Amino acid sequence: MSVSKPGSDDFLVLRLEVQDFLIFEVGLLDDRKFEEWTDLFTDDGYYWAPATPDQDDPQSSVSLFFDDVPMMRTRFARLRHPRVHSQIPPSRTSHMVSNVTIDGHDATEGEFLIGARFQMLEYRPGHEQRTFGGRYEYQLLRRAAGDFQISAKKAVVLNCDSVHLPIAIPF
Repeated sequence: MSVSKPGSDDFLVLRLEVQDFLIFEVGLLDDRKFEEWTDLFTDDGYYWAPATPDQDDPQSSVSLFFDDVPMMRTRFARLRHPRVHSQIPPSRTSHMVSNVTIDGHDATEGEFLIGARFQMLEYRPGHEQRTFGGRYEYQLLRRAAGDFQISAKKAVVLNCDSVHLPIAIPF
């Protein structure tokens, strides 16, 4: 995978487009628009948050999250169902994305490897506010219309190997 030279006009435009997409993506989570968030993924896409900093494979050990699209839809349906999930009152979150990097690009396939730093604040009435932070690693595809779609999202949380109360909203 190759990337245009940093500082070139096409590189800067691409980085701004990617950054805007990432801000839009996490905004859907903050607005609790979970179906729209899930729709950003390819049919075979997945979201992964490793349980250890050096976990290389989501299949070899337990993860904080490892959801394909059907599992994401099931998880979010549970959030809306009062007898299935204990998110009453629901969590409120604020995701922030920064330090966006384009780590690779395959122009033929329209694939992009993207990195970014994140911080997520979570507040749920009656509970302590929590803060999570770390690095996102994305595999994005550019759709025919020019929009992006997520084929893989990995959230490497700084304190992923700590003890956590249940986590309902993706990082």
